[in-house]
Amino acid sequence: MFHEVITHMHPIVVHFPIVLIIFATLYDLFFAIFKREPAPKGNWIWFVAFLSAWIAVGTGPGENARGNTNLFKYHDKLANLTTILTFLNVAYRVFFMVKRKKVVRQWLAINCILSVLCTIGILSVGYYGGKMVYDQGIGVKVHGKFVNPPKQGHSEDHD
Repeated sequence: MFHEVITHMHPIVVHFPIVLIIFATLYDLFFAIFKREPAPKGNWIWFVAFLSAWIAVGTGPGENARGNTNLFKYHDKLANLTTILTFLNVAYRVFFMVKRKKVVRQWLAINCILSVLCTIGILSVGYYGGKMVYDQGIGVKVHGKFVNPPKQGHSEDHD
């Protein structure tokens, strides 16, 4: 059972950054629009969202897609970009927290733009991941055998 959980870590972990990034963005937007201030616990939510995105990227089973899909490179690059954007969002927040800068509209606007970009990114990552699994059967096994097995000797295109 332990081996089964380890080999399925990506599908287990991947849902955390999706939920956390969307929730954190909605939380930020609510406070920016209705309270005109930064979300009180937003830094912690974004920090956990970044960690979960980083773990999801690290557990991605890219070898299962080898030679079988043209969507993996989009999924992979968008996942990396979204993780970087999430990190930048956290770094931006920490900078203002450490500097104890007064919150101004520009800060809130940039914060909301970063948050929305992270949400667009994570939804795009999920879209391509879902297309690979549900439309192409990448990583799917039935009775212990891959539905769409990786092609042997095929190197991934990392353009």
